[in-house]
Amino acid sequence: MDSKGKNIVDFGKARKNLTRKKKADQRAAKEKQAAENRIRFGRTKAEKNRAKQSKDREDQLHETTKREPTSSPLTQDPKE
Repeated sequence: MDSKGKNIVDFGKARKNLTRKKKADQRAAKEKQAAENRIRFGRTKAEKNRAKQSKDREDQLHETTKREPTSSPLTQDPKE
């Protein structure tokens, strides 16, 4: 109370504090979501390189073991 007995509340400060708290809460929520996403989707550079090398090896093996299609009597047109 002030000297005249009236109750005075400084709403400017209260509004600023509320805004600061909301922003801090939003930042904390974003950081929490980012941490969850890093755990869920994140891979290290070494893991990415290892996966790429593995895929390259598998692709190379697949290409080297391919057979050329041959025409068999069963696939030819019977009218010829």
